Amino acid sequence: MIKVNGYEISEKEFDMACAEKKFIFKKKFLEKNEIEETVNVLVDAALMLEVAKKENIEVDPVETEKTISRMKKSFKSEDDFRQALSKTGDTEETIKERVERNLKLRNFVRKKFFDDTHVSDDDIKKYYEQYPERFNKGEEVRASHILFGEADKDIALEIHELLLNGEDFSEHAKTHSQCPSGQNGGDLGFFDRGKMVPEFEQAAFEMETGEISDLVQTQFGYHIIKLTDKRSGGKFELDEIKEQLRQSMENSIVNHKIKKYTDKLRKEAEIVIDTDKLSKKFPA
Repeated sequence: MIKVNGYEISEKEFDMACAEKKFIFKKKFLEKNEIEETVNVLVDAALMLEVAKKENIEVDPVETEKTISRMKKSFKSEDDFRQALSKTGDTEETIKERVERNLKLRNFVRKKFFDDTHVSDDDIKKYYEQYPERFNKGEEVRASHILFGEADKDIALEIHELLLNGEDFSEHAKTHSQCPSGQNGGDLGFFDRGKMVPEFEQAAFEMETGEISDLVQTQFGYHIIKLTDKRSGGKFELDEIKEQLRQSMENSIVNHKIKKYTDKLRKEAEIVIDTDKLSKKFPA
């Protein structure tokens, strides 16, 4: 469907890229411009991979195996993994080739663009001061919780009564919570609106500091929530976001470099796109 200097980007590879985009943006269908954007991303990747091969960019076999191992662990069993491969027409070899291509491309981008891209503290400060409206934050709360399974409502009610009578919340979280946060006494740290499931968020933001909630049911089970702190909205201090802002600025610079670089590669490349086949992917 798409050829870049003789290399064919298969329809399957294109469909996978579209599926990933749908998943990220939680959409059932992609718009025409989003499909065209997916084509451009795949073409740019193929062009850079061609250069990466010429420059002998290496991929660590150990990292390849670790990546595949992580993929396998997302399935309940080896049989489930193999069944998934069978449904997509893949084999372990084709998966390995795909992983190696992705790692090679990543290593190329790091070496070519990231290694010499550095944003100084002064540049970060200038940006922070130039666009103060971009660093406002909403109200935040800090909460701990104890999570019980759907079948454990009676136990949850018993523990809730003990907590209201003054027993240690942290210790009960360590003993009873089915959430990994239980290891930290149930502490979830600070979070703003939109980070938790709606039922949990509504309860947490309506509570007062030190208050213990009634049982709150969500898709995960039953929660007992304790609100431990509140922070009103305001502006992020520079130190709070400096490293996050540095990464964002460096990513922006790198994206600009990649666009300029791939535009140049495109001028010298032979790119063939089957527009008739592609048009069938457009939403009606």
